[in-house]
Amino acid sequence: MDIEKIYSQIKKNIKNFGKSPIEDVGKILTFVQSFEEVRETEVMLLVQKVYLRLYQEIKKGDLNQARQSWVNASGNNFEGFIREFINKELNDVGIVAIKGDELKHLIPKNKNLKGLVEFITLPARRRCIQENTGVWPDSDILMLTKNKDNQWKVFALLNCKTSDHSRNTAVMFWALALRDLGIKYALMTQDLDNRFTKGHESPSTLRRLSEAYLDAVFSTNPRTIGCSQIKRLDFTNLEGAKTLTDTLKAWRESVVTDHLNNYLDKSSLT
Repeated sequence: MDIEKIYSQIKKNIKNFGKSPIEDVGKILTFVQSFEEVRETEVMLLVQKVYLRLYQEIKKGDLNQARQSWVNASGNNFEGFIREFINKELNDVGIVAIKGDELKHLIPKNKNLKGLVEFITLPARRRCIQENTGVWPDSDILMLTKNKDNQWKVFALLNCKTSDHSRNTAVMFWALALRDLGIKYALMTQDLDNRFTKGHESPSTLRRLSEAYLDAVFSTNPRTIGCSQIKRLDFTNLEGAKTLTDTLKAWRESVVTDHLNNYLDKSSLT
């Protein structure tokens, strides 16, 4: 892998670096994944290296400033970037993305969230000791909004994985387990092992299962072949990522029909 070649090509193609750090991370991610010689385990690390170097060269900031900007824009990983991107694009219309387990930790600051946490927690009966226990679903991102009674509602859960090595098939279990709750469940993936790059003529097992059980899959792999369920994300332009924001707005519309459209962000939860 020729890192200097990759860096020079990205620098030549990226426009208006520094105007929107979150968009910059998305653009770099898309560019990095377009280079087939980049190994699976190196994608986010290379995105970080390119971002830090561009920041220092174009913004003339020092390394500490570059690192702080990177963390703020990306959350330091793929999941964090997706969460920050959604909030940047959709807080204005009353949609908030938070870490999957964060809702439980906010109850001391907002007692009204307790009922919502209980709703999402799945009941499980331990037959060996004949006891009930609650299981928190495997979700990296919770999608929240408010209804006209000013109550918080969950309308979607997003599971973020880098590749099929990240046990994507476990996602199917949670999709089925949550189906009765009436909320959407989707996979966000970099698809580093190309499970969604073949269409319906020769689909992978993961693709067949995803089309059957998930509400959607959003893939950042440039070679993704899309369909009504499998959606390709291209963060080099807003239109390329519009499929994510449009889908989330449509899901909110179907799950929380009396939702509000006023500005909300994470701080609104407390």
